[in-house]
Amino acid sequence: MKNFYPKLPILDYEKTSVSMDEVIKYLQSLPIPVEIKRSVYVIFRNESANGKSGVNNNFIGFQSDAGIWQTKYNKYFVGTCVKVENRTGKERGFLCFDKWQDSIDILADKIKDRGMFVGGVTSFITKMKITDKGDLAIAYLKEWVTGSNKYVPTTTEITSFVSMYNQAIKLFS
Repeated sequence: MKNFYPKLPILDYEKTSVSMDEVIKYLQSLPIPVEIKRSVYVIFRNESANGKSGVNNNFIGFQSDAGIWQTKYNKYFVGTCVKVENRTGKERGFLCFDKWQDSIDILADKIKDRGMFVGGVTSFITKMKITDKGDLAIAYLKEWVTGSNKYVPTTTEITSFVSMYNQAIKLFS
């Protein structure tokens, strides 16, 4: 396994968690557009199993063995660790963060940059204009989850995402 961050210390893997109430309070305090807050909320819930599956405060799956991230994120990285990835069952390198809020800050920035919010235009794979929460669900599943424009999301996947997004509308208005 390649480690693209050899200058960072190698830390022991530590499973971390955060309550969604804390995540909601933090998101509500951020000076970012409401549509980005809503996307962050839903994507964070999906990526972190509702705040229960962090890797050393990394709740967004930033890996140290997949390449180098934009240098603007370097200030958040305090080390790397190795863990068996949930989705693939393979040993992977992960970046470690000092605090869980770092995951939210990075995620908000990535969502803005990728146009992954209602009113945005995705910039990565699909080049899709996101006009509503259903579009956002499809874009998220294609761009973020599978990395494939050919992927056809299931009705269950879309319905689940839209349900969480409806909760986000109530929380962030």
